[in-house]
Amino acid sequence: MRAARCLMGAAALAPLAPAPAAADVPFVDRPVTLPPLHASADVGVGFGQFEGFEPDPNNPENTVSLGNKVGWGSSLEAAVGLPFVGELGARIGYRFDQVGASAQADHFARLFDPVVNEPGTEAFTDPELYLRGTLFALPMVEVALETRAVIPTASGSDFALTPGAPVRVHVPGFARIDTGIYLPIAFASPAAFQIQVPAQLFFQAGSSFFGPMTGLLFVQNGGDPNPRIVAGVGGGHTLGGVLDVKAQVYTSQINDVNWAKHVGGGIGVGLRVP
Repeated sequence: MRAARCLMGAAALAPLAPAPAAADVPFVDRPVTLPPLHASADVGVGFGQFEGFEPDPNNPENTVSLGNKVGWGSSLEAAVGLPFVGELGARIGYRFDQVGASAQADHFARLFDPVVNEPGTEAFTDPELYLRGTLFALPMVEVALETRAVIPTASGSDFALTPGAPVRVHVPGFARIDTGIYLPIAFASPAAFQIQVPAQLFFQAGSSFFGPMTGLLFVQNGGDPNPRIVAGVGGGHTLGGVLDVKAQVYTSQINDVNWAKHVGGGIGVGLRVP
């Protein structure tokens, strides 16, 4: 009888026990949207390539190619989960020199997020704000709605909105797929849009995670190739259940004969609390 009472008491108290923090679960099991009152912060450093030019000494009106150059940049992002609202986040990047601005190296510093469309050419990138909320969450599939807004503070950039629908598929404790569809719209004159469909597969191995990264990018009135196909790999290791050390390398145009000229990569850390 006493044992039965103890079991009944434990069952009554079970709903009051704290649920595991999102940061404590394996990388592949984390939800697509931060839970309420949880926070994250990510910082990364990346490199990118671009083709350099200089004035032609024989004809100042023309330029000559200097070949591919490498530039460096960084990305800083923070987010918080809010009750009834969802995940609210902000991101800004910094290019270490003019070369970094030309290479858009801060894009590669944003780990595992291929939807980066800030085109400014100044040292500091345009700030980006985003709001994401889970539409529905099943044990193995989550679908969210998201809107990103780029505030044009850098020269050569325009206000942009990116509505999207992130999708995350879980194989609990083993793997996850991150995909979805995004529609970046730049309010230039005339307005321009893209269609982005990322696809990333991560496997869990203890506290480590790794996998291939790909996706499609269709650019309105874009050049050849169009759409562009992303191809690369990413991975990392979780320390203490709260700190991710991450790295990635990819080319943004694997279907281009000169795909190697579009290769970039980055390393960074991400903190999840509580």
